[in-house]
Amino acid sequence: MEQKNRDQIPKSEGPESQTGKMINEQNATEGQRKEVNVENYSVVSEIGQLLKNLDFPADKNKILELVQSHNTIQNKEKIINALNNLQTKSYSNVSDVTTSAGLVHQ
Repeated sequence: MEQKNRDQIPKSEGPESQTGKMINEQNATEGQRKEVNVENYSVVSEIGQLLKNLDFPADKNKILELVQSHNTIQNKEKIINALNNLQTKSYSNVSDVTTSAGLVHQ
């Protein structure tokens, strides 16, 4: 499945990126603040896009197979390296995957 909206995946990282600014705006809204540290916004966002149609729960091997089957991934090496850090177990959703891979800290 080829992704048509590549421009929706952030190309920059950190709190000064478009995604970082949006998160900071949400954090400034009273009652909406949630402490989350993201290692790499573009990688986390791209993982979310890649896994959005995956039937969860899914194990590490199923997740890696899906990612490796895509040819149009901007951060493929970074994503595969991060996903290789996953334990061999079942994951319930994308957030569980990115947190377990060490990309998002709550």
